[in-house]
Amino acid sequence: MAKRQEPVRKSVKDVLEDLLAGHREAAFSGPEAALKYLRRTFEGQASLPNAVKAAAYDLMAEAQAQCGLWEECAASVASALGYLGDLEAAFPHEYRRMLGGLTCFERGIQAQSELGDFHAALELCERALALDLGAHYAAKRDSLEWAR
Repeated sequence: MAKRQEPVRKSVKDVLEDLLAGHREAAFSGPEAALKYLRRTFEGQASLPNAVKAAAYDLMAEAQAQCGLWEECAASVASALGYLGDLEAAFPHEYRRMLGGLTCFERGIQAQSELGDFHAALELCERALALDLGAHYAAKRDSLEWAR
């Protein structure tokens, strides 16, 4: 009797690297192709690690912003932010670097501003500042101060 092969189990880091490589390749054809790739990834991988979902939703928000899909972008930003704890848990030594590379705060502020929800944009500025992501968020916050 033949021995049954065990399924290949990838680490969270390997899954993330695969996602980023696939996204890079798809993004060469534009943001619509990147969105299609990311949607198929979510549909095809029910067990995508939560830390990888943070990165995937961040990439999705970027592509949606490029396409002007502001409501979808805002939803993707909220999802990405919801998985930040998982990202930190999975990549404790790389988390600060990875956090600095995410565009979800920028895109979220942009999406909320486009949707006219300046309070939500202001909250994202505050959250980015609390995470010490850069002084430019203070400038964004200051420009939205009138919305308080």
